[in-house]
Amino acid sequence: MQMTIPFQVAVLKTVEENWPVHIKELVRILGLEVNNSNIKRVSYHVQQLEKDGKIITKRIGLALAAWPMEMEKLRVINEMLRG
Repeated sequence: MQMTIPFQVAVLKTVEENWPVHIKELVRILGLEVNNSNIKRVSYHVQQLEKDGKIITKRIGLALAAWPMEMEKLRVINEMLRG
């Protein structure tokens, strides 16, 4: 799926530059006020990016952390090389 939403592109670039990153941290880095509306907005785009295979997310406690798919691929390759 082609990304055409500029905000979604901004979220992806922010994740790539600041990984691993929590949703609230993403909101702050993007220069938005940290409130439920903006957290839900960013969370929606994070979910869409995960569906598109651009990022990986994992729940750590109550927080959701995100990192780029490329880093996950490198982690898997590293594990395979180590045995």
